[in-house]
Amino acid sequence: MQEEQVPPREVQSGSVSVAPKKRRGRLVAFIVILTLVFAIVAGLATWYGITRTPKPKPTVKVGVLMAFTGGSSSMGYGTMKGIQLAKKHLGASDIEIIQADSQCDPNVARDAVKKLIDQQVIAIIGDGCSSASVAVLPTANNAKTPMVSPSASSTSLSIPNDYFFRVVPPDSFQAAFMAEAIHGKGIQKVAVFYTNEPYGSNMNKAFQEKFESLGGKVVATSYAEPDDIALMNQIQELKDANPEAIFIAPNSVVSATAAIQIARQTDIEVPLYGADIFYDQTVISNAPSASAGLTITSFPTGSATFKQMLQSEYKVVEQLYAAPQAYDAFEAVYRAIRQGAATGEQVKDALSQLSFKGMSADIRFDDNGEERGEGYEYDVLQVQNGTFVKLDKM
Repeated sequence: MQEEQVPPREVQSGSVSVAPKKRRGRLVAFIVILTLVFAIVAGLATWYGITRTPKPKPTVKVGVLMAFTGGSSSMGYGTMKGIQLAKKHLGASDIEIIQADSQCDPNVARDAVKKLIDQQVIAIIGDGCSSASVAVLPTANNAKTPMVSPSASSTSLSIPNDYFFRVVPPDSFQAAFMAEAIHGKGIQKVAVFYTNEPYGSNMNKAFQEKFESLGGKVVATSYAEPDDIALMNQIQELKDANPEAIFIAPNSVVSATAAIQIARQTDIEVPLYGADIFYDQTVISNAPSASAGLTITSFPTGSATFKQMLQSEYKVVEQLYAAPQAYDAFEAVYRAIRQGAATGEQVKDALSQLSFKGMSADIRFDDNGEERGEGYEYDVLQVQNGTFVKLDKM
């Protein structure tokens, strides 16, 4: 007969059993191992997150000093469209744009540029107006903050080794271009109206010098303050000189529109020619009859690529004033920053070395910090059937 198997009894040792001790020991070991596993996993996750997740780029502040209100507000509108387009297409999400309204007024611009500098912008795009640019340049120089203008073209800004740059040549180039074009049409006697500020004054001077060097004669000049529209006396002076054409070079759309309206109201029938400020659809809408046949020169209206981008982004048919130049001004600053420039002085040094094919021209700055003008071509436009039409030649 088999012996009955009796389960072993727990061995007693005093009042504590051996089996519970073993179970507790295994439990402690399991907890320790589990804790180590969690620690390792957490460490790996932390390491993976730090090494694999890109750190956000620090934000760089760039100011925009332009006329957003007043008679030259079309500059600010076109400029911002160009800058916004450049910022998007260049992927410059780390650049913060800070706007300040100069109103194309030297006194307003002085306060506006100080506000931008106080916000520690690394560079300023602007001003579009020569008078405002001349007024604020000493402040920018003292703060070592570069300015890159899309359209301020006064020769007063042609200063070596300062902090002012521009993606257009000085007035003397455009004035000479217009003088040659008008003289080339067989016109010998011209009258000039301009606004009394750096841009208008320099355009008048350069145009007169070039036109008379070609054998023509400027028979009369008159001027007014920017945004002035009471121009009857000035236009009458030009009419009395019996010119064969009138060249109008203000820095304000308001004054420009008033000048052509009064010219036609006083029965001046000779051709009217204008500078780039006229390139604004409001001139046509506010003076449809007076603007008919008006011929102007303008900074280049942009490459085919730029025009396609602009229309795709903003659904606009008409060109916007200085938009391609503003794109190039922003790209110049963007390239300087991408090369490692982190201060105004470093941006200035980098700008001096840049060379790239822009949307308005081949951008390369000379010793005065301005577009060299070599091979630079202005666009010629004429108002036909209520719109600006680009001409192959004057």
